[in-house]
Amino acid sequence: MDVTQRLRALDDVVDEVLDRHEAHHDRTKGESRRRAYEKSLREVERIAGQEATTALAEWIETEIRENRRLPTTRRIRKRGATICRRNGHPVSTGSWLGA
Repeated sequence: MDVTQRLRALDDVVDEVLDRHEAHHDRTKGESRRRAYEKSLREVERIAGQEATTALAEWIETEIRENRRLPTTRRIRKRGATICRRNGHPVSTGSWLGA
């Protein structure tokens, strides 16, 4: 599954988990956040590959399901960096993930 497909799957989770008003509000407010999610997923894929990207996407999905809201961009970047490092890939402080 590529990053675009993962983002569509996350959109589906938002629609499923949040009620219509919350989903619309989060989607409208969250467009910039969604772009940051995409950038984070792409950076994780570039640094650590598909398996790490899958781990980050699954974490985002779990966060949405458990907390019934979108995780912040900062949390996504931090989690992405942690996943990369756990898989033996360094993340520079100049990287998008280098939080």
